[in-house]
Amino acid sequence: MTTAKGGSAPSLRTVCWVVPAYDEAASIADLVHRIAEVSEGAGWRWRLIVVDDGSSDGTGDLARDAGAGRAEVLVNQPNLGLGRTIRRGLRAAAESLGPGDVIVTLDADLTQDPVYASALLALLDEGADVAIASRYRRGSSVEGLSVFRHVLSFGAGALMTLLRPIRGVRDYSCGFRAYRAEVVRDAFERWGDDFIREDGFGCMVEIAERLRETAVFAEAPFTLRYDLKRRGSAIPVLRTIAAYGRVLRRVSKEGHSAAPIGMLALAFVAVMLGAVGQAFLRAGAGGVDASGVVETLAIALRDPRVIGGFLAYGFSTVLWLVVLSRLDLSVAYPIGAWGYVVVTIAAVIAGEQVPPSRWAGVALIVLGILLVGWLGVAPQLERAKGASAR
Repeated sequence: MTTAKGGSAPSLRTVCWVVPAYDEAASIADLVHRIAEVSEGAGWRWRLIVVDDGSSDGTGDLARDAGAGRAEVLVNQPNLGLGRTIRRGLRAAAESLGPGDVIVTLDADLTQDPVYASALLALLDEGADVAIASRYRRGSSVEGLSVFRHVLSFGAGALMTLLRPIRGVRDYSCGFRAYRAEVVRDAFERWGDDFIREDGFGCMVEIAERLRETAVFAEAPFTLRYDLKRRGSAIPVLRTIAAYGRVLRRVSKEGHSAAPIGMLALAFVAVMLGAVGQAFLRAGAGGVDASGVVETLAIALRDPRVIGGFLAYGFSTVLWLVVLSRLDLSVAYPIGAWGYVVVTIAAVIAGEQVPPSRWAGVALIVLGILLVGWLGVAPQLERAKGASAR
């Protein structure tokens, strides 16, 4: 019996958990017990690799004791950072696993419940190569995270969505993931240690970028319980942002496909249609004919302030696109488009004179909204078709 991609059947595969840990003595034993509980309850063949990144609080020993022979503990000396720690764990897992086996990575601080791994493995069974526990899918939630961290995480995801979108991905930085072991093994064979070069939190974005051209991605919702974290920590914001920039620059130089400038251009065309449509709509409501609107627009577009306003409108609408597409609210696009049509038809029914320029404005706005909506949902539809074709 095989899976959708020809690997072992779920009952025969091995699930290897990889947990990078640094000074997590307060939580590592409970996490190991929870992993064992989830794995045994699901009937998986499983093993656990904990990579202790030079902890000074006995994290590695506690993990080994809690694992009762099921936990392999690798120790970095000295502390090397998250990137090299996760790289060591992924390499150790990939080299020891066979076709159809799975690697699951997650944090050591109890903020990510291993129980969600079942949903990730289900996505792999449906044809995905990488499954991410996402904070930005319908049904997801985050508890105990500061507003600043929310904004930082969402902003990073929005930036990646605009510059380097990966089909099926909204949460680029979450470390709770499931990988087909052969995908990780192939990546190490292709790049060696360059598969993961970032030492800090940027490594999760780097992994996704490395795999974007060869892997199918999918996401499942989960609840991030930051309120359960037992040890304080701080993300170096500026260094993390700089790491994202390095990753984007590096993969561009290494011959990966360029950022989707064409898609962004289409998005701006779409919102410009909406802006021009608004002008026609308002002019039509005021009784100005179409030629007068065109002449007024031609004069206005010579004004730098108007051009700046158009660009700001375009940028804000593209961000709106990102937000709605991340929240699975694509239905809002046709609803919004038809809203303009209904209002205009209602005006006609009420006996109002509706000039052609107003109808032209409605048509342009509807076209712009639907095009923006298509840009937001088309990648997801294409990915789903590709997965079903397998």
